[in-house]
Amino acid sequence: MKDLKFEILLFYYKRPEIVKNALESIRKVSEMYDNWHLSFIDDSGDEEFRNSLESFELDQSKVSYIPINMSDDEKNRLGGSMMGAFANEIIERTDADVIIPLCDDDALMADYLNNLNTFYLNNPQEVWSYCHVIFYDPNSEHYLEATFDPKYKRSTEPNLNAHTEPIHPSCKVDSSQVTFRKTPATSQSIRYPSPQTIDLDRSLFESFVVRHGLCPFNSALGQYKGWFPDQLGARVRSTGKEYIQ
Repeated sequence: MKDLKFEILLFYYKRPEIVKNALESIRKVSEMYDNWHLSFIDDSGDEEFRNSLESFELDQSKVSYIPINMSDDEKNRLGGSMMGAFANEIIERTDADVIIPLCDDDALMADYLNNLNTFYLNNPQEVWSYCHVIFYDPNSEHYLEATFDPKYKRSTEPNLNAHTEPIHPSCKVDSSQVTFRKTPATSQSIRYPSPQTIDLDRSLFESFVVRHGLCPFNSALGQYKGWFPDQLGARVRSTGKEYIQ
């Protein structure tokens, strides 16, 4: 069977040192898996980081830079960023089979695309899935210093590796642990909300659950996850509840 193509949506906002982890990891991924495209969605309101993209030795024919030229004042007036609208447009026009959202504080495992390719080819009925992660502190560590250290799994914080069963992803895993096939999203108008900044993924997840059921575990250790206190707290505050499914 032909290998699947992956569209990586890298959501960036004013963290030029931290995002270097994500870009370096994509270069290492490309050494193991060739069928991918990167859309670098810049929500910073300027293009200061744009010229740095070439320094990561990525195949520039596979990289698109998408600036969102909005000031913070404009976002406040609208009630959020237009990042979701830009992501929807990319998903609509890509020729990729599977979409990989990636936050600018995260990084990909070098073999993740290989593992995702195997999962989706072997499970054609599955339209989305989630992975496990290992943690690092992007403010002080390189992503290759990621660890299973229990300090990142204190009982008062969500454990992003707590599940292996099918789940509703909201409030259970970080948004970038979830990947999904392009065709079900576009054919059924499953879209990111816009304008919106906080919990950008939640409405999209809810639409997938309604149409396709709970999200299965793909058995992959997929990401180096930038860890922060209250990792899922904003989503819990936004919804006012945790999903029980």
